[in-house]
Amino acid sequence: MYWYNPTTRADEDIPTPPNDARAIEILSGHPDSDEFIEEYRWRRKTHDIEKAMIITGEMFYRKHHPAIAP
Repeated sequence: MYWYNPTTRADEDIPTPPNDARAIEILSGHPDSDEFIEEYRWRRKTHDIEKAMIITGEMFYRKHHPAIAP
């Protein structure tokens, strides 16, 4: 899975998390993690884990790089 990790603010190519617990673990450990996890859980209602992670990353990429984001 290629995505923007909001906790590290870097693009990453990682294996798709096998479950929601692991996805949330990846999104944890940052002062803004509650916001990242909330976004992920909201996206997870309608998407699989990989897509929810990618969309979550895209949302925060736009916040972190407003001049670059489309």
